[in-house]
This record gives sequence, C-alpha cells and structure tokens, in this order.
Amino acid sequence: MKSGLKIRWTEEASKNLESIIVYLEANWTSKELGNFFQKLEKQLLLLSNFPEAYPLSLKKKKIHRCVFTKNLTIYYTVGEEIIVLLSIFDTRQNPSKVKI
Repeated sequence: MKSGLKIRWTEEASKNLESIIVYLEANWTSKELGNFFQKLEKQLLLLSNFPEAYPLSLKKKKIHRCVFTKNLTIYYTVGEEIIVLLSIFDTRQNPSKVKI
C-alpha cells in the first residue's frame, strides 16, 4: 500500500481536540479513552490514504466533512501532498459555531 498524505493540524483543530480530551478524561474510563484514541488513529490513517473518501461540505467548497462519531465531525482540506485538519466539531453545539 502506498504511503498516505501527511496530516497537518491547524491551531483550531488542535484546540478542539484538547477540549475534547479534557471532557473525555473527566467523563470516561481510561479504557474508553484508549478506545477513542485508537479509533482516531485509524480514522486519520484512513483520511491519509483515502482523502477523497468523504464528501465535500455543503456549505464550504473544497472542505471535506468526515463524520467521525455521532457527536464529532472532522473538517479538512486536501492538497497535493498534505491534508489540513481544520476543525473537530462537537455536533451537539450550535452549527453556527463551526470555525471553518
């Protein structure tokens, strides 16, 4: 299998993940947290190898929308050699809060 595209995290996406981790650490067991990170790693590997697998956002052209869990959506763009993670959005929030 060919090597996938590199993934770059924006400051916004990093902040999103940090706040998600804080919430999960307070409300989940360490086993559940471990499972979450395994699932996230697999998802990022999938994005890296098949960046066009997820549909484009209906609101923003050239931005893909990956439903990661029922409560989290990953927004990203695809370049020639890189995927840029723009945001990891908690879908329980008001959709107008998406920063992409």
